[in-house]
Amino acid sequence: MEANGSLERYERETGGLRLSCSVNGYEGTEPALKRALMPDVEGRYWRTDDGLWSAVMDTRGDPGDGAGMELTCFFQALGESPSSTVALSWEWPAWSKDHYVLVPGAVYAGNRFEARSLPYAPCWTKLDDYGPDVPTLITDVPRLSLDGGPSAFHLLTGDTATPLAAIMDGRGGTGWVFVTDQGTELGDTSLHLEESADKRSARFTIQAPGVRPTFQYTMATTTAPSTDRAHDFAAGQEIRLRCRVYRFPCESIRELYERLAVIREEGSAPFEPAPSLPLSAAWAVQERKYNERNWNAELGYYAVGTIDMKHQDWQIGWVGGGMSSYALLLEGDELSAERALETLRFMFSSQTEAGFFHGVCYKGQWYGDEFNDSPGRKHPERWHILRKSADALYFLMKHWLALGRLRPEFVVPEEWLEGTRRLADAFVSLWSRYGQFGQWVHTSTGELLIGGSAGGAIAPAGLALCARYFGNPAYLEVAQAAALRYYREFTSRGVTTGGPGEILQCPDSESAFALLESYIVLHEETGEGEWLAKAEEAALQAMTWCVSYDFDFPEGSTFERLAIRTTGSVIANVQNKHSAPGICTLSGDSLLKLYRATGNERYIRLLREIAGNLPQYLSREERPVMGWDGQNMPAGYMSERVNMSDWEGKDRIGEVIPYSCWCEASLMLAYAEVPGIYVDTAKHTFIVIDQVKCSLAEGVDGRVALTVRNPHPYAAKVKLLAEDSSLRSRPLGVCGSPDWRVLTIAAGGSVEIEL
Repeated sequence: MEANGSLERYERETGGLRLSCSVNGYEGTEPALKRALMPDVEGRYWRTDDGLWSAVMDTRGDPGDGAGMELTCFFQALGESPSSTVALSWEWPAWSKDHYVLVPGAVYAGNRFEARSLPYAPCWTKLDDYGPDVPTLITDVPRLSLDGGPSAFHLLTGDTATPLAAIMDGRGGTGWVFVTDQGTELGDTSLHLEESADKRSARFTIQAPGVRPTFQYTMATTTAPSTDRAHDFAAGQEIRLRCRVYRFPCESIRELYERLAVIREEGSAPFEPAPSLPLSAAWAVQERKYNERNWNAELGYYAVGTIDMKHQDWQIGWVGGGMSSYALLLEGDELSAERALETLRFMFSSQTEAGFFHGVCYKGQWYGDEFNDSPGRKHPERWHILRKSADALYFLMKHWLALGRLRPEFVVPEEWLEGTRRLADAFVSLWSRYGQFGQWVHTSTGELLIGGSAGGAIAPAGLALCARYFGNPAYLEVAQAAALRYYREFTSRGVTTGGPGEILQCPDSESAFALLESYIVLHEETGEGEWLAKAEEAALQAMTWCVSYDFDFPEGSTFERLAIRTTGSVIANVQNKHSAPGICTLSGDSLLKLYRATGNERYIRLLREIAGNLPQYLSREERPVMGWDGQNMPAGYMSERVNMSDWEGKDRIGEVIPYSCWCEASLMLAYAEVPGIYVDTAKHTFIVIDQVKCSLAEGVDGRVALTVRNPHPYAAKVKLLAEDSSLRSRPLGVCGSPDWRVLTIAAGGSVEIEL
């Protein structure tokens, strides 16, 4: 292939970044001989000094243009080259630790925080670091060092939501993005960023096949021996390494994320959900499973799982306790609705003197929220994950508002309403005393045990709804003040932390989506534009946790055999390096509300990816999903594992833990709160989220007809939201779905309706 461009031109166009091309030798996983490929006088053809390798560099486009530069290097081994990799590197001669470094789903702000080495699940009660002003603490995950000395992270592309690295020099006003492929014919590619000891220079590298030198990340530790291997190249063997490079003016975190939102879609085919079953058919499987397997008849609640295990019994919020009941109240039959209300009764039996809830119940006994029973912990029964009670506050308000719409004859018991006020007051008390909500509180006293993090990020949404429902403006005042603090300390800095309860304060997706939820609720409750702008920033950050491509699973793996598509799955956090079906634990309808308020289709496209991705993971009788124990999971089960990373071992890539899990609640909430079809009646456009096919036709009289076809062997009930721009300006609010039209379509049938 004829090459074009020169090395000097390339470095000039990338703002002086030094590009190098090398072949790296390994002894096992230990770096050994490194051969630099040097360009000829025109910078087109590259060769090692020993003559064993040659390369042709092809560059197309300009990194400073919107489409970026497509850089492809064609390597060829001219002789045998055992245990080798090929690599492209970019070096920053003017670097500082203030550069913002992001790898979607894996690294945020360089993960440059204080770290503690603890086995999974990490227990705060085994640390001496606690109090309202504790610094952000993370577990031993791939990261750049906070202090002096060399630092680096080494990742495989399977660790990422999009195989790219983004780097912003805020002081220099420049951003760079490097996008590569998942891998080559030799396997997944690796991504490396290494800083010098004085933090004055740094190098970013992509390498094929991917080799993490010496160590690799496994659950909560970066010190596991690397299992990667280089390749034995035969004479004449060729390999292609490709990267798209972007350089652009960038002076703020928001500008970086706005550019990433565009880049993540470039070069990708339009999203199509994996063929599965309609959301209503999935709902029927799940409702039956919840009533047969999740219902605790003795104590009267929907358990979060089905296994006789402490954390599979009852946990409020987070993994679905008091959240699945909301979906079952909206969409379930009379039995499900009755049991949803019984679940609420059970919830209020767990309220403590402080107004918060006990986090865990197992066989009728209440427990604190710590995750293991190892010795040396300090009063673990007293520790409560604040996020759980924050979820409870928000979803209790959604229950009350839904009951007012769907069952106006039902009188909410006064003790339930009083309990809701007590919970809201507990958050107000926290704010009044500490100026924050923190992450962990004392279950009984409400004392703040661990401050910081965005773990309570959904609390402002709950408080804002309480303000209107109970006619108490003090709740809205605290909601706005808390949301502003979250914006200043997290959203504006491009990192949200501490949503899950077993990751210390690692960056995570759950707190990012929770902040989006709070900003949207505040916008709808106040009508103030500043919350809409903040919601857009939160959505752009949440987007980076969502997988943007279909991972190529290992041949013979469960997900390869099921033809699972990963686009739209959501990476949980930088510690638990798996993607998952859906948002933990939300429907994603905040993205619909954001689209309606802004008209920006990227948000509803993202919702389509997330919700459209969900049904394929549901185990059902005619298409069971096999767990990694070799047994088929029962109908209605969904596992949280979408393992693209080898954090649990290479043999677990494409395999699932055989548990009933929170993502079942996310799928039920998606059916309850998200339209299957959205139609813009003014523009005559539509977006399909459910598993149906649509077309629009305009008659000679100007009337528009929508044809909806159900290609599946299941009947479908599809929710249709059709509106024009004048209706989009009205807040959708909580519980908007009962107003939507429901289309009933026979298996293999179709319907036509006039809009």
